[in-house]
Amino acid sequence: MQRVLAIMLWALLLGPLTAHAGYLIVDQNGEQVLLSTGRLKMAPKSAGGLVMVLDVGRGRLWVADPGQQRYWEGTVDEYCEGLRGVSAMPQGDAGAGHVPKVTIQRTSVTETIAGLPTRKYQVLADGTLYEELWLTSDPALLRELVVARAPETFGRMSGCLATAGGGSRVEATEEYRKLYSEGWPLKAVFHGPGGATPGTPVTRVEPRVIPEGELTRPAGFTAVPLLDVFGRASR
Repeated sequence: MQRVLAIMLWALLLGPLTAHAGYLIVDQNGEQVLLSTGRLKMAPKSAGGLVMVLDVGRGRLWVADPGQQRYWEGTVDEYCEGLRGVSAMPQGDAGAGHVPKVTIQRTSVTETIAGLPTRKYQVLADGTLYEELWLTSDPALLRELVVARAPETFGRMSGCLATAGGGSRVEATEEYRKLYSEGWPLKAVFHGPGGATPGTPVTRVEPRVIPEGELTRPAGFTAVPLLDVFGRASR
């Protein structure tokens, strides 16, 4: 789930002075996510300057390249189709491959992470441990996230990201999607043939007043196909 957040880089965009209560979420590497009224703004350093805002409630997102003043906007499904083009994946390959039987186990293990209570969940694929996730169900945070829509929006997003890169289809299953209704991931450990690989944990979650301009598509940018937005970052 945290892998979904490793796609884009932070940029400050000017906009209206309207502001909303929300949250700033920071991980161990200093990567930041803004969360307010069901919208998340993500901009990891690995994204080459790109900024993404995902609207959980509407199932839509925009991706902008501030350096070139261009953007793309569309639905999660349209974004997934565009990702397959970025990955140079043949169109018919998206549904290919073995679909594992996924089982989610809610454990009794709890831990306080970034000041929030979490519970550990285990994801098994065909009976083998695939991932461990520490999810917080903090009511205020989940309200801001619009958690009722999270399984649909995040589930489709993480599933297409995994399969677009030719990776595991675990994230594309209905069972995995249900995890998003349980809480927000603050820590993850991935399990594979090479053993356990820790993800980058969240280290800080703090209330933050977020200007509307941080979440609104920047005015004056040129609308272009998604491949063109990603073109600058991939060169």
